Amino acid sequence: MADDKKKLNRYHLDQNAIDQVELYEDATDAWADAVLERDIAKETLTTLKADIDEEIRLDPKNHGWDSESKAPTEAWISSQIVKDDRIKEATITHIKLTHKVNILSGKKETLEHRKKSLEILTELYKGQYFVARSRTDELYKTAISD
Repeated sequence: MADDKKKLNRYHLDQNAIDQVELYEDATDAWADAVLERDIAKETLTTLKADIDEEIRLDPKNHGWDSESKAPTEAWISSQIVKDDRIKEATITHIKLTHKVNILSGKKETLEHRKKSLEILTELYKGQYFVARSRTDELYKTAISD
């Protein structure tokens, strides 16, 4: 979303109001897409953990288990899963996608604040705040130049 489109212009409140819907829809769509991407990554991570857990249980020696006399402990299996490079990579991907979701959530919130500001500016406009303000500015400029 372009910063120039996010900015409100008191002289173009009508266009700001029209833009608000499109800006919010774009932000919501981007957020929803990011949530989908993050949720898919989370599911991929969960499935990958289960697959690696199965690999370790089927052949613990291939994963570093050195005891012949006893089966690997649950704690050892869990630690091996966490150390697996595929899990590390999938975890980082999930973390980055969660960050993206958080950023887009913040952008949606920014647009909520924009909407509220637009409502306030509209009320000020209806109350002729800007007309009174421009007259005051003109009087001030005249007084300074005299």
